[in-house]
Amino acid sequence: MKWGSGVLGALALGLCVSVIPLHAQTSDVSTRPVEHPWYDITKEVTLSGTVTSVVKTPARGTEAMVGSHLMLETNSSVVDTSLGKYALRGKGALSLTTGDRVQVIGIMKTVRDKQVFIARIILTKGHAYALRNEHGLAYLSARERTANSEAKGGTL
Repeated sequence: MKWGSGVLGALALGLCVSVIPLHAQTSDVSTRPVEHPWYDITKEVTLSGTVTSVVKTPARGTEAMVGSHLMLETNSSVVDTSLGKYALRGKGALSLTTGDRVQVIGIMKTVRDKQVFIARIILTKGHAYALRNEHGLAYLSARERTANSEAKGGTL
């Protein structure tokens, strides 16, 4: 009799579990590619012009973005160009002076209600310097790039 009640108990438990609806856990989160809304590489343009001034560190209290800037005189206007914190610092730093002719690849952004050109690559004196990666994040130093090395991860 004891054996029969054990079997009946297990059978009853099995029936109870099978009656409860079982659902696989689902996720309402859809997977999306990582977006970098601050720097959209598809909106990059190239500006050509003459350096009218170089600002290594903006004065405290100014509305300028952190890091070094250059004022670039193009055919149509003078453009405030952000080079980032590290472009003019350290080993292999970018060397720019007033009067230098440059080409700058980047995007125009509104930062603190001012138009600023966010430079990613600068071409000057026969060299190309990468200041930021394709997501707009600054390198720790200006990196001289050749067309060959940039072809692996981007374009000049």
